Amino acid sequence: MNHLEPNKGFFMLKCIHYFLTGRNPLFMKNKLFVATLISYLGIYITMPVLSAISTQAHLAPGQIGIMISLGAIAMLLFAPVWGRLSDKIGRKPVIVIGLIGMGLLFILYIELFKLSIATSKTVAALVVCLIGARFLLGIFMTTAPTAANAYMADISSPEERAKDMSSLGFATGLSMVIGPIIGGCLSSIGTLALPFYVSIILLILFGILMIFLLPNTKNNVATLESASKSTTSKKFLSFQLFGWLVAGCSVMFVVVGLQLLTSLYLHDAIGQSIVQSAKTASLLFVILGVSLMIIQIAQIKFFNWTAKQMMTRSILLIILGLLLIVLTRDFILLLISYIVIGAGAGLGMSSLSAGASLVVSQDNQGSAAGAVAMTQGIAGIVSPLLGSFVYQINIKLPFIIFALFALFAYILFLFSNKKETTN
Repeated sequence: MNHLEPNKGFFMLKCIHYFLTGRNPLFMKNKLFVATLISYLGIYITMPVLSAISTQAHLAPGQIGIMISLGAIAMLLFAPVWGRLSDKIGRKPVIVIGLIGMGLLFILYIELFKLSIATSKTVAALVVCLIGARFLLGIFMTTAPTAANAYMADISSPEERAKDMSSLGFATGLSMVIGPIIGGCLSSIGTLALPFYVSIILLILFGILMIFLLPNTKNNVATLESASKSTTSKKFLSFQLFGWLVAGCSVMFVVVGLQLLTSLYLHDAIGQSIVQSAKTASLLFVILGVSLMIIQIAQIKFFNWTAKQMMTRSILLIILGLLLIVLTRDFILLLISYIVIGAGAGLGMSSLSAGASLVVSQDNQGSAAGAVAMTQGIAGIVSPLLGSFVYQINIKLPFIIFALFALFAYILFLFSNKKETTN
């Protein structure tokens, strides 16, 4: 029996080596899941303390808003740039640059916060530097997810595309749920700066690991020649892609808008105190994130819907959830609405990446992933501004407008995608 032990140990080492260096699509998909998860965790771990540490750094509420908005503008402007760059130099370098770049800029960001906190009053130069650092950070926020989405499209067959993209959507949803929890716990046992340091370590560590874990290929398309042949005749810019992007915007508008409006609505419509509404809003977003993850797991394991089926169901669920918010002041129904919206957002976020990748040629996968990432930037800029403005007119008006936009997106999507996209 003993003579089998060395063979068993050798076999285990071979398995570990194969996982770390192998090009099997299954293993590469797991690595892309990790890259996406870590990239978004870097953002969401710091979200619970961002406003508080900005206030400690003597930033006024308006300056905090400008800082966050400029980060979203950077995401909007540079997401397609990173996507096109991944088409030219390969997915792996862009993923690595994205993770390590975010980590290094978080170091600059937290050091500027510490300098500003150390002063006794607002220093205009430091405020400008903090806003600039957030803009630079925004440049890298969608870098790794954009390249990971394009990489996933390269190694996934059209038939498996929706399911594989759902795994990356699951990574996004998981980071939305556990990121704020980790950040809140870290800040409670340490300082407001601790979540930033943890994000820095995670981003740089996994950025370095991806250098060794991902295959060093300039063009990943060769892994699926049949998929390439089926899409080479498709143009990048098309009415069909436009329909997908508008549908994706309608989903992201709601997700981003609710982040701003939830606590306000709980205070004004439900009658909760300011402190209670903030705590309840955090709970609702955890529930929304859990719902988002559950529907994505169900899609991967059971449903196997096409990308088009996922998006149509997504928008209908989001419209239903918004109507529940508009038609009720009951907290239980409000809770149900967030579960419904979370399910819709989960389907929409996953299907957008899959659908967009299926309507462009294989050599434009990076550009398509960049265009998808742009929807986050657009939503991050437009949704808070529009939502906060119309909320002052009527507290239910933002949800009505989001529902109407979703309905418009649904009609446009059906019209632009009359033929079922293979996935």
